[in-house]
Amino acid sequence: MKYDNICMSKETSLKDAMKLLDVTESGIILITKENKELLGVMTAGDIRKAILNGANSDSIVENIMNKNPISVEKGKEEELCQNLERIKKLPEREPIRVPVLDENRKVIDMISLIIHDNKKVKKSEENNSIKKVLVIGGAGYLGSVLIRKLLDKNCKVKVLDNLTYGDSSIKELYNHKNFEFYEGDIRNIHKIMESIKGVDAVIHLASIVGDPAGSINPQTTLESNYFATKILVDICKHNQINRFIFASTCSVYGAMGFEETIDETSELNPVSLYAETKIKSEQAILKAVDSNFSPTIFRMATLYGVSPRMRFDLVINLLTAKALSEKEITIFGGNQWRPFLDVEDASEAYIKCLEAPIEKIKGEIFNIGGNENNYKLIEIGKKIKQLVPDANLNIDENMQDRRNYRVSCNKAENLLGFRPKKSVEEGIKEIIEAMNKKEIVNYKDEKYNNYEFLNKMLDKF
Repeated sequence: MKYDNICMSKETSLKDAMKLLDVTESGIILITKENKELLGVMTAGDIRKAILNGANSDSIVENIMNKNPISVEKGKEEELCQNLERIKKLPEREPIRVPVLDENRKVIDMISLIIHDNKKVKKSEENNSIKKVLVIGGAGYLGSVLIRKLLDKNCKVKVLDNLTYGDSSIKELYNHKNFEFYEGDIRNIHKIMESIKGVDAVIHLASIVGDPAGSINPQTTLESNYFATKILVDICKHNQINRFIFASTCSVYGAMGFEETIDETSELNPVSLYAETKIKSEQAILKAVDSNFSPTIFRMATLYGVSPRMRFDLVINLLTAKALSEKEITIFGGNQWRPFLDVEDASEAYIKCLEAPIEKIKGEIFNIGGNENNYKLIEIGKKIKQLVPDANLNIDENMQDRRNYRVSCNKAENLLGFRPKKSVEEGIKEIIEAMNKKEIVNYKDEKYNNYEFLNKMLDKF
């Protein structure tokens, strides 16, 4: 492992140390003299813990560095591995970086050690500094899929969620060793401060989602979708959490020309309070960008597909369920363009962003969908009809959704390397299969519809 770019003096500020950690993504800083003699080491976790305990970001690293770190003399790496096995010093399956010293305690190399499944300590090539992620809204439609993918990658996951729709989407994870759950509302500062401790990145999915749901109680929508986001950004900045991914929506484009393809620089034309709060949040997030805060904004396409927290207020999911259960598909208008994305692919986009070099995603906005997944609504109806041939396809031209946008996703493909893998047809087939297996008994149940559910509990909302 290269080490020259992670050495700094003991007078370096915590803020500058965190900046270096974020850029190099090494997970560790070496505090050395000018001649590279080792004085101590420090991790991002050390910095964040110190700040939570009242340290100022302008304090110097000498005050909090580990002055007695694990290190090894050149040529004695195997002996160190054996000693660590005996004293059980390493956390299981979590690598640590160890400086290699010469006889004068000068740093000449770095190695990464990890305990493998056979309980042997070995060198590791793993160098992913994103070990613990807080997913706010992790019990939701997208979040419940994403957190499982993060856990599959051996990432430690924290979830903060107010469980508006219950905990059925995550309760099987409560005993998972890498999963922590915090029940609380994003408007509760105490809960945010509690759940954010020790994390390397924050993914912010929580909001009152959808145009109809956002209109039920405008004040609550503003509090949850905008003001809470501003507070969350300030808390992340204070705690030196640089990576921050915000789930916005392609609904911010609103009513566009029928044949116009738009990208992240296009004019915004929202037609709902939901979209307006997302725009305000985007503006607040981008205003907060500095050398130690590198947020990313995802403008999400309309999602579809099966999730542990299923929804049937999404176009493809709803029309598929109606076709299967009632043998009717009704399209309002039909010529409106809309980008679509399977919920599994959407989750992969967030993981791509977590793994991307921070300079590529700092302060960037991405349309997250797929160029091949822009469809007119009538085309979606025809695809469902092909897979449920005994359903009738009806067009109602008296009612039309004003939203109309066909988006370019070239930026996400070029900078993140993200392209969706699952087609609309595959998503429709999975919904049909889930319903045929009785995994979903009544798609009309209010718990599957954000607007219907929240409207029913208006007195509590």
